[in-house]
Amino acid sequence: MSMLTNALRLVGAIWLSAAGLLIVFSHLVVLHMDGFWAFVNLMNPWNVASALTLHLTVAPGLLLRMAADQLSPTTFAQNDLPAIDPAH
Repeated sequence: MSMLTNALRLVGAIWLSAAGLLIVFSHLVVLHMDGFWAFVNLMNPWNVASALTLHLTVAPGLLLRMAADQLSPTTFAQNDLPAIDPAH
């Protein structure tokens, strides 16, 4: 793998880890400060603002990982191996 793909994977993993910690920490703060029902309201699947915030927090890390996957060469494309080997 090239240095660029390794860097993209590393930055993406760091971003996803930081985003995950931020999300868990913020949910725990809401649970502690405002109570269980505020936490339930935050986790409501119909709460569009919360879902949008979660997606926007995680999206850059996922996009970096997807870019690294697209830039890395695959072994099957290089060797021109068939996807399915016949069992003769």
